[in-house]
Amino acid sequence: MASSPRLVVFIVTNMALDYLKTKSLRSTAYGIPVGFLEVRGIVNATESARLAAEIRTFLGDLLATSSLDAVLADPRLTGYQALHARIGKTGRQFVPSPESQFKFLFKRREWRATRVLIDCYSLVSMQTRVSIGAHDLAQLTLPLALEQMQGDDTVTLIGETVPTRVTSGEYCYRDAAGRLLGRLECRQAAHSRITEATRDVLFIVQGHATLGAPEIIATVEALLSALTLYCGGWASATLTLAE
Repeated sequence: MASSPRLVVFIVTNMALDYLKTKSLRSTAYGIPVGFLEVRGIVNATESARLAAEIRTFLGDLLATSSLDAVLADPRLTGYQALHARIGKTGRQFVPSPESQFKFLFKRREWRATRVLIDCYSLVSMQTRVSIGAHDLAQLTLPLALEQMQGDDTVTLIGETVPTRVTSGEYCYRDAAGRLLGRLECRQAAHSRITEATRDVLFIVQGHATLGAPEIIATVEALLSALTLYCGGWASATLTLAE
């Protein structure tokens, strides 16, 4: 009998690893613990009745038992806004992705369905209140760098056709080819977005000053379980945790 796939975890404290090379910004400078989860051989199912049912249950319970104000008061979410405030990046263009998702749900009272893989990690992000970004590994050139922007970079974000200038002071992930992966943990770049052809994914699971390694690891475990249940499984997974 073939053995089940296992999660391999590497923990580093000085950020000196293949995935991440810091330049002008250390993760601890702003309290940014990050988990880089490389998942290869994802089945990437085109539909999942089980996931659709789980989303309906989650949404129904959320709308029936909570309010947007109550959700946004969760320390797991307010920590992202506190991080943004510390670097002077607040306002509508700097809304953390989990917060943005909850605002959409309470406003529209419906789930914005996309691809199964995207819906899968989005659900886990909302269940855990932890930011999760997903990038097609085939479209990235490793290693990555976590950098503080100087105001001279642009990035084309998902859903846009015109590059957006990144303001000075933002922190962003950049690959070895010089391409930005998005803006903070708010918006992702279009070039590395998940498609139906994606099989290998780099998930960036990002915390903040009060959401650290234990929460990131728990989120990764929940994500891998969800990928098995709803997407059809995966072949290998490696987590590199930088604190």
